[in-house]
Amino acid sequence: MHTHSFQAIPKSRAFRIEVCESLSRSPLFKDWSWDELDALSSYMAGYRASAGTLLFEEGEAGDAMGLLLSGQIEVRKTDAAHVAQFVTHIVAGRTFGEMAAIDGEKRSATCVATEPCVLALLPKTQFERILVVNEAMGIKLLLRLTRLLSERLRLVNGALVDFLSKDAA
Repeated sequence: MHTHSFQAIPKSRAFRIEVCESLSRSPLFKDWSWDELDALSSYMAGYRASAGTLLFEEGEAGDAMGLLLSGQIEVRKTDAAHVAQFVTHIVAGRTFGEMAAIDGEKRSATCVATEPCVLALLPKTQFERILVVNEAMGIKLLLRLTRLLSERLRLVNGALVDFLSKDAA
């Protein structure tokens, strides 16, 4: 994480409410209670990033997942010719970097703020702490993340089949 290019947002009740409201609009947390969202928000840290800020880079160690509260992030992946290719945009209310919270492996893509952003980050250490301190919430979060990653993998598999079908034609 390139925290030197981030401005930390002091922990406050107002910021936690903002995180809870954003979490409640996220498909990942749509049926969580306010108390569950509030408990989760207590483990998250807030940051501001200006447009053009490199949030994380493909290949670097992953140490947190994030929730985009406002702004937009572009996801890029390096191709075989070492050229960064656009993958998708992440908009407010969406999560990113989930794999790092689970496995701590190197980042699979690069994320850049394309406009001023406000983010809430859940460091891997805090995710692991949730699993110990609040086991039920930790399991619920892990199950949601697993489903989300499974959905994304199915989409990629579908795109790969389409790509291979065109290649074979």
